[in-house]
Amino acid sequence: MMDSYLLRQIADAQAMVDRIAPDLRRVTESAEKATRFGNEVQAMAARFSSPFDRIVLQDRTRTFIQNMVDERDRLLAGMQRHHKAHMLVSAALPKRGWYLSGREPCTLSLRLAQSVREDDWDQVDQEMMKHLPHFKMDKLRQWLAQERVPEYCIDRLSRFVKHHQDSNYEEATYIGVPLIDEIAKHLYSDKAFTTKRGNRRRGDQSKPELAVKTVGGPDLASYCEDFVQAFGSLQEDPNQKRLADENYWNRHAIVHGLMQRAMGMKDSAKCLMAINFLFFARKEEEGDADANED
Repeated sequence: MMDSYLLRQIADAQAMVDRIAPDLRRVTESAEKATRFGNEVQAMAARFSSPFDRIVLQDRTRTFIQNMVDERDRLLAGMQRHHKAHMLVSAALPKRGWYLSGREPCTLSLRLAQSVREDDWDQVDQEMMKHLPHFKMDKLRQWLAQERVPEYCIDRLSRFVKHHQDSNYEEATYIGVPLIDEIAKHLYSDKAFTTKRGNRRRGDQSKPELAVKTVGGPDLASYCEDFVQAFGSLQEDPNQKRLADENYWNRHAIVHGLMQRAMGMKDSAKCLMAINFLFFARKEEEGDADANED
């Protein structure tokens, strides 16, 4: 009988195979297209009797191939820039209390990464506030009910959204922060978002319980998984020196009445983004959350 650790290893390996399978298919298709193109050029050259026509074909083919190579290089360079930006942003934003769902414009990560490099966190906040989600509550209610989220939890979400829309940010924040874990537990097999977990025997870094792989629990989409490889300000132990800081967003300090300031728009917005993150982070839900946003 296999132990739980071996089962987890098998599950991780299967998940990796599933992630790279689409890329392997695209590589195979590209190779097949290149082979067909080469065969077509050879057939065309065989039909030309004039040396001049063959020289022109050779020149045009060489130029076409070089353009393809240049375009591929630009594409790879762009992908590399986006990947580096994503890795920087996914590690930095949670420390400020922000999470992305992957449904935001792809250029947002580039702008955020630049601001992070420049240590311009006010600009980061401004960019995030421009991309807050807008929930279609009727459709969202239906989707959450299908996911067996209890009606009382959905009602709390509706009240949170209403308070946020009405600029009642204090009320929204004090409903929204505990609601994050409540929603997470219903969507992720009783895993919390703010609880920290780690396997000391294996030297694992502590991270949100949501990100700890289990046999029965849902896997996370690779984009979202990068945001929970370490815990952010939401999950960390309260920092007594920052309780009056308008940018400090910490579950324990908020829920246990330790904060020494009023809750504002950014606090409520961070709840909104974290909840939206939960709606899209499940791997099996990729491409299936249109009901959640305008």
